[in-house]
Amino acid sequence: MKPVIARLFSGRLAWMKRMRVSIFMKLVLTFLAVLLPLYTVTLLLNRAGSRDIRHEITKSAVNNNRFYMQSFDSEVNRINQLLLNFVIDKDLQELGNSVDDIASYDRTAKLIAVQKRLQLLKASSHFIEEVKVFFPKLDRTLTSTDFDTRVSSAEYKPLANNLEANRLVAIDERLFMSFRYPTSIYTNRPPVFVIAVELSTSVLRSSLFNIVDPEQGYSVLYHARDGWIVASDPDKPVQRSLQAFANREAPLADEAGAVTVAVGQTNYLVSYKTSALSDATLLTFMPQDDILRSLRFYEKWAWILLAMAILIVVSFAYSLLRIIHQPLRRLVFAFRKVEEGNLTPIVTTERGDEFRYLYHRFNSMVARLDVLIHQVYEKEIRNQRLTLKQLQSQMNPHFLYNCFFILKRLIQTADNEKAFRFAMYLGDYFRFITRSASDKIPLETEMRHVRNYVDIQTICYGDRIAVAIEPPNERCRVLPVPRMMILPVVENAYKYAFHQASGQGELWIHDAVKDGYYSLMIEDNGSVLHDDDIAAMAARLADSDADGLETTGLINVHRRIEIMFGTGSGVRLSRSQLGGLCAAIRLKLDPDGL
Repeated sequence: MKPVIARLFSGRLAWMKRMRVSIFMKLVLTFLAVLLPLYTVTLLLNRAGSRDIRHEITKSAVNNNRFYMQSFDSEVNRINQLLLNFVIDKDLQELGNSVDDIASYDRTAKLIAVQKRLQLLKASSHFIEEVKVFFPKLDRTLTSTDFDTRVSSAEYKPLANNLEANRLVAIDERLFMSFRYPTSIYTNRPPVFVIAVELSTSVLRSSLFNIVDPEQGYSVLYHARDGWIVASDPDKPVQRSLQAFANREAPLADEAGAVTVAVGQTNYLVSYKTSALSDATLLTFMPQDDILRSLRFYEKWAWILLAMAILIVVSFAYSLLRIIHQPLRRLVFAFRKVEEGNLTPIVTTERGDEFRYLYHRFNSMVARLDVLIHQVYEKEIRNQRLTLKQLQSQMNPHFLYNCFFILKRLIQTADNEKAFRFAMYLGDYFRFITRSASDKIPLETEMRHVRNYVDIQTICYGDRIAVAIEPPNERCRVLPVPRMMILPVVENAYKYAFHQASGQGELWIHDAVKDGYYSLMIEDNGSVLHDDDIAAMAARLADSDADGLETTGLINVHRRIEIMFGTGSGVRLSRSQLGGLCAAIRLKLDPDGL
């Protein structure tokens, strides 16, 4: 009897141990047993390939840096020789020593001759942004395009004190090369003139892109002693970290080479080359992960390992079918039904793993969703009705006063026909805005109300405003839309764009259907709003759901459209083709409804 009890107890214990092994652990153990040997071989192959490729790319990067710095030094030396020729220019010396009237004929002729030579110097190299000559006695600066400019002390002093021919002087993030005449600063008198060449930092940045592709790395040209730096892409966050490294490093011991630098969680291969002429250093940063990404030599081994993995995985796939695939497929099918709006619970079965818990939780979630959907739907309906009521209550008293004033004037002038039409327009207008029978109306009905409002304003403004209303798209005329959707936008155009305008006003209402959206554009030619104002208004619409935000007509319309047509719909603001504001009402279309 005891052996039987012992066997039953041991069997029960083994069953309990098997039940404690979760599906996750089963998957982990299975994949480790299958893929660990394969990944071990792959890792060994990648490490061998990484060493070879890194060595070759390092040599290539160092050679690229060396070639770039040789070209850069050659260009700096050439510009330096051109500046040296200007130092011995007789016209410059005479202009610098002269204190006569600067408007004299001889002075003007010499200035024109020197200015032409400056233009030739500027055009001789795409690295040159501008060429300047400072005349301290005259307190004038001669450039390639202007002369009557006073000497800027912020530029003149560091350039006048520069005695190194090949030195790049940094002034307010700009780079200069300069010569002074006479060349010595140990004299009691200031220099006769200082000629300076401003290098184009944008061209320097563009040239740095030729060293390494922007998707593969970054380049930095800097001077450790003077502290200036030119980066290929200074706006990237990682580039600022690399610039900090460049500013932190003293001139490297070797003239050219490569080191490995860690910036955050990324290791970079840094190749460098220091110029013996200008003492500037070029650094090229390339992420090692990008360098080792193209291991083409080992691609065939990867395919072999992939085929082996497929063969091995197929061998145990059948065992996973009953453990995971079938119950998971059942759960996925239930979720798809929920996506379609069918909140049907799963018929649970007696299981001993985690899927039993998932099935019960899913059924609980479906029941809760059903309750919440009804609550949210009722809340949205109430909100929509409240916003419509609020919009109807925002009728402008000033507009009402103006309408009665116009009607009074028409009656006084005995223009009975126009007064009759005006009264009819007003009656239709107030009948529409005070009606609350339905929150949704056809687009054609809404457009008819807008035309009625425009007719009222046409009588008020006369010929001052030209209005063009294109008929709505044939397929979208019966599209249900929220009441009072278009009118607040048109009212804003009359209120802000045309109210104080002195010239001819233009209002253009047209539509388009594109990419599953119906867009109705209301454009005007008003000149009140600047681009910053339009951007600020668009930002307010994008953040219209924020708590405490003031509710305006446009925000009200935007919210109601979002509630009815979903995310992606609403009001979009931009610059109009007429020069004013363009308010585009976007409605997401139901592909089955049109």
